[in-house]
Amino acid sequence: MGWNGIERNRMDFILTDLLPVELSELFSFIPFYSFLLGKEQQKKVFKLIENLKENKAKANCVMFENSWSTKPLKYNILKGTDTMREMSIVQPLAALNLFLFMECYQKDILDFFDKKHCFSIRYHKKSTDLFYKAKEKKVTQYFQRQSHRVGRGVIQQTGNYFKISPFESINAFTGSQIWRMCNFKFKYYAKMDYKSCFDSIYTHAYTWIIERNVVDSKEAKNSHLFITIDRILQNINGRSSNGLVVGPEFSRMIAEVLLQEIDREIMLALLNEGIIHGKDYSAFRYVDDIFIFANEYEKIDKIIEKYRLIGKRYLLRLNELKLKKGNTPCLPKEWLEKTRVLSDIIGKFFYQGKKVDYEQLPADKRFLVKTDFISVDRLKDEIAVLMKTHQDDRRTIVSFLLSTLLNNISKKKNNYTLFNKQGFGRALLLLDIALFIYAFYSSFDQTRKLISIITYMNGEVNFKNDCNARTKLNKIIQRYSFVFQSGNLFDICDWFPFCLEYNISLDAKTEEVLIGKAVKLNDPLIWANLLLYSKYYEPFFNEMEAKVESIVEGQMSRISEKEPFLQIEIWYVLIFHNCPYMSVALRDRMNGLINQVSTDNSKKLRKDPSQPSLIAIKLVCDFLQLQSTGGNKPAESFFNWKGESDFSEQITYRTYQRTIFKRYHKSKYGLYASLD
Repeated sequence: MGWNGIERNRMDFILTDLLPVELSELFSFIPFYSFLLGKEQQKKVFKLIENLKENKAKANCVMFENSWSTKPLKYNILKGTDTMREMSIVQPLAALNLFLFMECYQKDILDFFDKKHCFSIRYHKKSTDLFYKAKEKKVTQYFQRQSHRVGRGVIQQTGNYFKISPFESINAFTGSQIWRMCNFKFKYYAKMDYKSCFDSIYTHAYTWIIERNVVDSKEAKNSHLFITIDRILQNINGRSSNGLVVGPEFSRMIAEVLLQEIDREIMLALLNEGIIHGKDYSAFRYVDDIFIFANEYEKIDKIIEKYRLIGKRYLLRLNELKLKKGNTPCLPKEWLEKTRVLSDIIGKFFYQGKKVDYEQLPADKRFLVKTDFISVDRLKDEIAVLMKTHQDDRRTIVSFLLSTLLNNISKKKNNYTLFNKQGFGRALLLLDIALFIYAFYSSFDQTRKLISIITYMNGEVNFKNDCNARTKLNKIIQRYSFVFQSGNLFDICDWFPFCLEYNISLDAKTEEVLIGKAVKLNDPLIWANLLLYSKYYEPFFNEMEAKVESIVEGQMSRISEKEPFLQIEIWYVLIFHNCPYMSVALRDRMNGLINQVSTDNSKKLRKDPSQPSLIAIKLVCDFLQLQSTGGNKPAESFFNWKGESDFSEQITYRTYQRTIFKRYHKSKYGLYASLD
């Protein structure tokens, strides 16, 4: 491994592009990926690819049918201010399905993007780089150290198997020369998006693309890209033709295929009316966000109407509530400048000079966090007023302010010292401010920022091992227990293994609320995280152990022999099959179910040894049947039951990693988060 990162592998697509960013850190495809890299498994996978490519070349061969269907694990995270977004974790069999699909159709998709990206400002290109690498020299050492420690875990959920061009974020676009010149060149603008875009995409709409084009329709084979996309999307989503699974980068790529077709039809329809792109108007689309510029108001209305009509043909509708029109320049929202003022105040808590000047300071002055008086109550009041005044923008305000704190504190990694010898009180003060901000919008991204801030501080304050420091940390977290009581469990799930690592706990009332929410959600990942969290107190753990075992038993009893991967309850087996805290009897029962699936599949394979889906199912079953030399299940399968002794450091690196791979902030106080 060189200084520039980790060498690319064809199977890396399974890690980089198939899991949502907003996912419990203890769930991973890495062990399954490592299993597939084994010599015998690789032979089977590459033989599969070879056979599938041969099938694709045949005129009447139908791709990826029979036994591929699986049901994803769906959950909700915060989106916007008061709404939720449904996310999906695809099954391991679905991950294999998508990997094999991309091996067969990668060139077709990338060629389509290369020819059809008339309005798109975020589409995929083939990456010719042999390495994943840090994009800034100053972070190379940090990247290399982490990549040596956690291996290919550093690339999981980065969504960067392909090169994304020309803009990796909306922030990058609205800060670009193109954006600024359009605001000068044109008199009017409009901003809009599709309503519930991914949820509204009908998989059969991909086949409509060739049905509407008579020539392509006549030449279409059963293995045609658009026909296969329709089938693949149903395979990974429980045979449903309504909506794309939300979360994986793969879904953004596949949505782009349909959205680019709509763009092209709009551009041609306007051209037929004498309205020329680049001359009479400019249009830009970032996934489902659309920006239009023109010198005539009537043309703005005509373009919007084309989007409305042509989008409707494919069952996509504009979000009328978010449609905005006006005179250029298109100005930032009012909250931004006020937030920058508060961000500057927070920034003044920290040394802002150059590193070379910092190193020249006397030893007793060489620390990052200043000792000046901080008017905490006044700052909190101003934050509260800002949140009240701009309630609909709480998500971005919280992200901006927490990013300011994190960006300054994270300088610790560049060999800065955070605190002077009396810095313990200052650490608690900054944590109190961070938790106060977090309380206004406790989303998944902001949870990880809080954990990262504590982790950087721990290097000096030693919350883990200093009993007094840990007690104070515990108290300040419990002070904000209302955040955990009102929060969405999937947004705060990383707090549970964090608390286990730091040996801290929430109060009994909060725990009772959390368990009540878990009962309603009935989600195996939440139960797994809560079970690990309960280990801090043996009586509580014993109670949780019995409760979770009963739940797993109940879910397993609902799994029928017919198509087990199409039943949502199978997720309890995928998560708990290697759980060391379940009884021997329950573990044997789960193993028995896996063995039965494997046996039934083997019988089918003997009848049809070349069936791709049966070979893939065998690979999944072989992985689930893995045992150590002592006859035990490995601690790391899809859920890591051994936990992480450095869990918080892993979270911190992932949070920091978003800036390495995605470059979401270029300025000192930039925003960074997942693409969603």
